[in-house]
Amino acid sequence: MQRSNVIIGAYNLMPEGTEEPAFEETYQVCWRPFLSVLYRFADIAAVLHYSGTVLRWLESRHPEFLMLLKEMVLRKQIELLGGGYFAPIFPLIPGPDRLGQVELLTTHIRRTFSKRPRGCWLTDYAWEPSLASSLQACGFDYTFLTEKHFRIAGAAPKELGSPVMTEDQGRSLVVFPVFDALESLPSPLPITEALSSLVSRVGEQRLYTLLFPGESAKALWAASKLESPDVFFERSFAALQREGLQFETTTPSRYLKGARDFGRAYFPGCASSLLMERSMPESHHKPKESAPDLAGSPRRLLLRHEESLALYAKMHYVRILVGQLRGDKSRKKTAQEELWRGQCGGAYWRGPDGGIARLPVRAAAYSALIESEKITRQRGSFSPGIISADMDFDGAKEIMYQGADLNAYVQLRGACLSELDSFKTRTNYVNVMDCRSDLPRRLCFRDRISEKGGFGADKGGFSDARYALVEAERPASVASLFREGTAELGGKNRSLSLKKTYSFRKGGLTVDYEISNKESVPIALRLGVEFNLAAGFSADAVALAGIRAREEIALETGRKCVESDLNGLKLHNLAKDEKIEIRSDLPFSLSHSPVLSEGSGASSASWYQGCGLVLGWDLDIPADSGRRLSITLELRT
Repeated sequence: MQRSNVIIGAYNLMPEGTEEPAFEETYQVCWRPFLSVLYRFADIAAVLHYSGTVLRWLESRHPEFLMLLKEMVLRKQIELLGGGYFAPIFPLIPGPDRLGQVELLTTHIRRTFSKRPRGCWLTDYAWEPSLASSLQACGFDYTFLTEKHFRIAGAAPKELGSPVMTEDQGRSLVVFPVFDALESLPSPLPITEALSSLVSRVGEQRLYTLLFPGESAKALWAASKLESPDVFFERSFAALQREGLQFETTTPSRYLKGARDFGRAYFPGCASSLLMERSMPESHHKPKESAPDLAGSPRRLLLRHEESLALYAKMHYVRILVGQLRGDKSRKKTAQEELWRGQCGGAYWRGPDGGIARLPVRAAAYSALIESEKITRQRGSFSPGIISADMDFDGAKEIMYQGADLNAYVQLRGACLSELDSFKTRTNYVNVMDCRSDLPRRLCFRDRISEKGGFGADKGGFSDARYALVEAERPASVASLFREGTAELGGKNRSLSLKKTYSFRKGGLTVDYEISNKESVPIALRLGVEFNLAAGFSADAVALAGIRAREEIALETGRKCVESDLNGLKLHNLAKDEKIEIRSDLPFSLSHSPVLSEGSGASSASWYQGCGLVLGWDLDIPADSGRRLSITLELRT
């Protein structure tokens, strides 16, 4: 049998917001042992990708690792791949940002390793046909797509070992077929076992490209039951070395130098199996024995969770602001880099490590976007006020208050507060997530109508109904919204109307409620107003207190509780030393529950999301009459 070429490699990513212990553990168990052991096997070549986030962390914590990596690059044992600096999902970001992120990582690699990357790594193999011209314009010769992408494009099994040429608008790019450890194997296997599995399944090929996620080394070592990951890699590379008569390792650039004839292929929009599967609504999931639909735009991941679309909308809005910045090149560059940081792909979907389901990852993306927006504000020329814009691309405009110290967005559906940004701490406090896609997004000032006397089921249709914006003369910082509807109270449908007036100011806002009884008989009800606030990454990082008269009553953020006769609440972000204070002109009852979501992958622990709060007022409303109350929310230091 003719000896086959093998490209082996790993892609090493960590989303922005990942905690320091997770970085260090991955380094000690995965990154360090892989590279230090490979160094001793100089005849084994490999291709590696490190995101800018990972390279920046290595530079600050383990510069010795980069020194070793540079030596292996210079002796041509390692070929480094470029890509987006913050590992964005390319189809989600505009062309200029693709070019900017790529050039940022390319420059970092060139300065650190004295070598410009010739190939590109696509985060989660997210592909759209226009990427061929974008990547070629960035100076790349090649990229990678999985064997499933090739099958969708019409490749026969015998063609899964040959790179092909694709093009867009006359710009050509070589695409290598990849057998990814998460895509092509039932589970990641050591290198020689993985190659044997592929040979038995797809037959003899001229080239096998086998790539692993860098963090998979932890599970492989654990399964081997060897005393250390160093010993595991020592045995893995020694086994590969013994297969020298059947396999010869190479790098993509080295292989392309000897290749002459390429087939041609056009790839439709597609992405990794996991991304495409988790971008489908839960009701559309196929049986487990059926393969997920790999083809289709990767952008459909935005439809899986409302939080994905909200972050995506925020990112594009900030991009517009950055694009309008003129005159100060340094300030614009800084704003652009914060924008790109906010495009970290892990924050937009629930990947293997949890991604968007992890509050620190979402918070890091919002923090970068808030900082980018803050940089665009010109001192002396900025005037606080309300604007209307279609932020979520549904054809209806949302209300956006832009203040000197905070942003507040109100959507017409439910007249809810959908974002509250503190510029001081770069925090979006309306950032609590229920991870099931069939649940509504957790917002603030979401209203429930229930039977008087308890926090029962919502009997009205106001929480998700679309409100009308009252067009009338008003200050630039006030917005009124109105909705007529019904509520099932006492076994009968009762006609009600609800008017909510948002008044914004420095440091906070006030919402004035006017609930009117349209019936000819009096009605009794409980108005519940829901708040979902993320003021810390764990229950221990948040202090919650109820206010009764002038007394503060400490409440446990990690447990459910119910209190009555309160006048206000205080929520303290302990890490950033900022408080959210909520007060009402009428006493209220309180129901608090911590919001948790289940972990993913190897983790079975729950992830803390924030505080779920419902404030309740029992109201007796005479016939053809109404009641009013007022709620104030302030940010304090």
